[in-house]
Amino acid sequence: MNSPKQRNDRMRHLFGNVDASELAKHLPSPAVQERKVSSGAVRSMDRAFVSIEEDNERLREQLVNAEAVVELDATHVIPSFVKDRLDLEGDPQFAVFVEALREAGQKLPILVRPLANKLGFYQVAYGHRRLRACQILGRPVKAIVRDLSDKELIIAQGVENTERANLSFIEQAFFALTLREKGFDRETIATALGRAVGQNLVYISMLTSVASALPHDLVRKIGPAPSVGRPKWEKLGRHFHDRKLISESGINLEKLTSTGEWQAATSDARFALLFNALTRKSAGTSTEEIELGNGLSVSVKRTERTTQVSIPEFREPGLATWLLRKLPELVQEFRDMTIEEKDSMS
Repeated sequence: MNSPKQRNDRMRHLFGNVDASELAKHLPSPAVQERKVSSGAVRSMDRAFVSIEEDNERLREQLVNAEAVVELDATHVIPSFVKDRLDLEGDPQFAVFVEALREAGQKLPILVRPLANKLGFYQVAYGHRRLRACQILGRPVKAIVRDLSDKELIIAQGVENTERANLSFIEQAFFALTLREKGFDRETIATALGRAVGQNLVYISMLTSVASALPHDLVRKIGPAPSVGRPKWEKLGRHFHDRKLISESGINLEKLTSTGEWQAATSDARFALLFNALTRKSAGTSTEEIELGNGLSVSVKRTERTTQVSIPEFREPGLATWLLRKLPELVQEFRDMTIEEKDSMS
């Protein structure tokens, strides 16, 4: 501390944005300050002033960073721009959740950001179940309001899901695909799913690949299927091309999903109904052509035990040889991805 003027300037900077009445609640009493100043034998006057200033700086930071919980009109809060859960009110556990909130009240606040183009309205980062329960019950919702960018919002949303109630595999897949379609890179998507970058980027690509293969409407009818992991969703995806059921499957999806058995089934059971129906129909050999662009297409022949890929050499000379050289590396990448998925589901 150099001069009285410099000290005064410093103090004005420290407390320029702090509510004086709030600060007064936390400042030492006059007696305490007097004891600090009068102990000249122990420390100098400047040192006493510096000590008080440091305490007040810490207090100023606490006040500035503190986030109050407020009550908002639940009808003025909209969901995130990225949907993560496939089924909410159709989930029997959600009805239990609503009743628990009715009895005990909302214990944890949700996180929202103000809508820039609509005064008094907000958008959820996390807490969609709590918000919807409050809307059903006609109650205000407790919330923390924070200015968030789109990237910050989806990271907060994804991390909350990871820490509190893990998304099922297919929910992760559709969450990742939606983020990719909105222009977020794989590093951001990995962070939003609570995963470190690096090898997990392979897992993100696998998620988006599975979600891209399946019709969205059908997956919504199935629901989150929390007990179904990647291998079965991948096998289900093989029965579709461009999100449409391969004609050889011979299954009437609309008829299957409108039966009483389907309507009464849980999400996991609905997946099993569809999967078993398709598996029975495809017990023999199925063949499909996959277009790769520039006039190149490969023929894929599948049975329950093998998959054969035929590459027309005259269309892309050297491609088959290159793929064979890359095969050990691709197999290792697949195995690493499988280990990561087992770790994430444990």
